[in-house]
Amino acid sequence: MTLRLGWTVPTSLSPAGLREFAVTAENLGYDHLSVPEHLVSSAPAYESLTLVAFLAAVTTRIELATAMTVLPHRPVVLAAKQAAQLAHLSGDRLRLGIAIGADPAESTALGVAPASRAALFEEQVRALRLLWTRPEAEFDGEHVTFSGVTLTPRPRPIPLWMGGGTLRTGGRPRSLRRIATLADGFTMSGLLANRVNRGAALIAELRTAVTEAGRDWPAFGVEARLRPAPGRPGTWRSLADAWQSAGATHLTVTTDDLSLLAPLHAALTE
Repeated sequence: MTLRLGWTVPTSLSPAGLREFAVTAENLGYDHLSVPEHLVSSAPAYESLTLVAFLAAVTTRIELATAMTVLPHRPVVLAAKQAAQLAHLSGDRLRLGIAIGADPAESTALGVAPASRAALFEEQVRALRLLWTRPEAEFDGEHVTFSGVTLTPRPRPIPLWMGGGTLRTGGRPRSLRRIATLADGFTMSGLLANRVNRGAALIAELRTAVTEAGRDWPAFGVEARLRPAPGRPGTWRSLADAWQSAGATHLTVTTDDLSLLAPLHAALTE
């Protein structure tokens, strides 16, 4: 199997439970951990970059991917600095997944007008690339403006992935073109877990958009989701094979049933 296999970090775990989970996943051979985020929530939730820092300190090899860090909820220079520091301190294990955000109430609570999120987000993405690569970076946009900003240590290229898709859109991002133009990869909505036919159609549409943008599709990543049914390893393998045939490069398990950590890895890699 050539799919890179990962697991979504359960948000209900204690600090000790998080450490045990991350170390176990790394020792089993998982390729990445997927870190979700909600900043304003009545349910258990972590801020993604803080959790990445914690996981980086207790692991040594496994990739740490945010899915997703809501970029408009942060000043872009701060987000760029935090990501650069995490990449440096983790040994370049950060994959930064970013999204616009789907909760207007959360945006409002953080002082971001919901109607301006998309335009702000696109400027922030372009600003991130400048901040990570140029000394004395400057940007003059409608929503983002800065000049003479230097971040040190300057990171190696940080993979910048995007997500999207809500209940209203059935898991389909509103703007595949934005993703195809600005991102290094796409993280599929959890709404499409195990829904390979719909996911395959979305991947095909994304491939067309990436190609039309003049970019290299084989270098573009696609992360699908797997929600495993306990006790049915045959279905796990068939779903993984189907996602790979559809064009996915990464597969992330989405369940809080940690008893499946070892048997699922064995079923998909042996």
